[in-house]
Amino acid sequence: MDAAMQSPTNRSALSIAVSLALFGVTSVALAQTEADKPKADAKSGSKVEEISVVAENPRGYKASIVQVGAFRDQNILEVPLTVNVIPRAVLDSQDSRGVYDALRNTGGVSRAQLSGAIYDNLSIRGVALQNRTNYRLNGSLPIINLIDMPMENKERVEALKGASSLYYGFTTPVGVINLVTKRARAEPNASLTLSGNEYGQFVQHLDAGSKFGADQQFGARVNIVSGKLNSALDAPKGERNLFALALDWRAMDSLWFKFDYEGIAKETLEPATIVIPAAVNGVIPLPRRPVYSRLIAGDWPKNDAVAKNALFRADYTISDNWYALAEVGRAQTRRDKRDYSEITNYNLVTGEGRLDYSLTRDLNFVNRNARFELGGKVATGFMTHDLTFGIMQNKLYQAGANSQARSFTQNLYDPRPIPFIDKNVPSILNPVNTKDKGSYAMDRITAGDFQLTIAVRKEDYEAVTTRNTTNPPTVTRYTASPTTYSYAGLYKVRKDTSIYASYIEGLEEGPIAPITAANAGAILPPAVSKQKEIGFKSEAIRGLLASIAYFDLERATSYTDANRFVVLDGRTRIKGVEFSFNGELTKEISLYASGMRINAKLQRAATAAITGKTPDSTPKETYSLLAEYKPSMVPGFFVNAGAYYTGRRFLNPANQAEISGYTILTAGMGYKTKLLNKPFSVQMNVANAADKDYWEAGGAGYLAVGAPRSISFLAKMDFF
Repeated sequence: MDAAMQSPTNRSALSIAVSLALFGVTSVALAQTEADKPKADAKSGSKVEEISVVAENPRGYKASIVQVGAFRDQNILEVPLTVNVIPRAVLDSQDSRGVYDALRNTGGVSRAQLSGAIYDNLSIRGVALQNRTNYRLNGSLPIINLIDMPMENKERVEALKGASSLYYGFTTPVGVINLVTKRARAEPNASLTLSGNEYGQFVQHLDAGSKFGADQQFGARVNIVSGKLNSALDAPKGERNLFALALDWRAMDSLWFKFDYEGIAKETLEPATIVIPAAVNGVIPLPRRPVYSRLIAGDWPKNDAVAKNALFRADYTISDNWYALAEVGRAQTRRDKRDYSEITNYNLVTGEGRLDYSLTRDLNFVNRNARFELGGKVATGFMTHDLTFGIMQNKLYQAGANSQARSFTQNLYDPRPIPFIDKNVPSILNPVNTKDKGSYAMDRITAGDFQLTIAVRKEDYEAVTTRNTTNPPTVTRYTASPTTYSYAGLYKVRKDTSIYASYIEGLEEGPIAPITAANAGAILPPAVSKQKEIGFKSEAIRGLLASIAYFDLERATSYTDANRFVVLDGRTRIKGVEFSFNGELTKEISLYASGMRINAKLQRAATAAITGKTPDSTPKETYSLLAEYKPSMVPGFFVNAGAYYTGRRFLNPANQAEISGYTILTAGMGYKTKLLNKPFSVQMNVANAADKDYWEAGGAGYLAVGAPRSISFLAKMDFF
């Protein structure tokens, strides 16, 4: 890890240095003359060129093209799965700061177990996402979601719902989250944004990009973020930093190179987790909600993390009908300090209980990814075959460390100050190495308005874990070589409407038991999931995209048993309906609506007590609606409002306790004008506008309180 990202002082110095570099980039962009701008390109017929000129409205609520999985650069109407795209316009309207802020606009997304103070631990369709494999950068690199993923350098966020092992190998079979980065456009850009909130948070964001060169063959986009964090918690300020770079080079008409880098740092307070009480006569009584701002763990526990993500891609157009691409990337997240704590064994009336700390250092997670793909079109009679052949390898390394445990008496409702604990036990690493090698082939057959997709993937999987905390060290190895298949049929009822049916098999890594489990560090075996889906998509109403789908998913299930062992125990069946409706209703009104209703049951469970029960942390229904109004009579002014409903959820597999459903309201307004003859905008947003007191998340035996009302604001100056 670079020393420059290890301390707050050095991080600030790094931000200043990069800001000066950015000033130079911006100055060059400002100096660009009309003579430097690109001449109209002739059509080359290359796949790369076609991708680069896809027309999307960067200010709209509707997107037409996806960049995720085997369907990269494909029209949404031709993807036989549920796909949700959150474009930049929605991210800006809501002043989205993290992945959950974006994805709450899609059906079936909720927080799982944790409150989101450290990072967004999410579930889709009631199933928790794997933070090592379910999040992707630019459709490829598996980034590690154990630190807040910044939105400032993202053009859009995509959610491909359902199993996706064909392209990504081992992933949780409910969806892949794809973060698409901003890139240099035909016209240069440069902006400065200052943002904050009512609690004293202040963040600065610089964004600059331009194409340059004799033929505009080079492109660069830089995003820099630096600031102090503050929230409703009665805690010292944290801080976050981001340096993001996106480079493009069109070496020739048929050859493109792309490079992305993200350096992310965040240090903040780690609040205590609330453990649910033991069951009494088969029912778990819940405590009353503690005040969100009170610090149960004290004001000193920290989570200090740094992430570095790098991705290189080369696209080569072999002919008008064939292309090749190669990608290689590396993602690393280090938790140099994590002071985890949980309060347990408390009295429901008085709140008096025990606070357990697990202090860890030197947690390190590394993903290495490489892919080569060859694709092309072949005509056979009246049919066209879109062929894709690829090989992929993921290498995942996790250096978990032993923790130092300490306990204190503490009160859930009226917490007392806790003295600082200095970890003095040497760190002993317990490495886990996972290798996932796969080869895949896909044939998308088109005959008139009908499409048939057939795909297969062969996998070689190996996981090795070493427990150095035992003497002698214990080594556990697991290997598997599964083959999975996917089939889909799609019919274009008309140019703007399609119906489809699909069957997809997914590969899911066995989870690694967390540090809080009795079998911490153990790797559970991988499993195959199966999903069937039928759906309808239409753009028949101009400016709007509507979709509805029925899905049926069967997957292996893991949970924490009564002895706090994480086990893989049986199968889960999840059936449901999901819909979305988004775009521009009129020139003045934009909408983004979604909903999901599911029936999830544990089946064939080894424990009879949980057979037929609903999996924990699975809401039966979720609904969301975001509407924005831009009155033509007041140019530049806009106002928006959102409503987000999450249904009730059980807190353990035995369904002995549940948290109620809730609706969270948001609101925002802004004004765009000119200052010093440059575009200038101001904006204010309100989260939890009704100041609702609620349990936001729960599952695996834990509870998390939702944050109170928060008012944020920003001012942005564009220099172009």
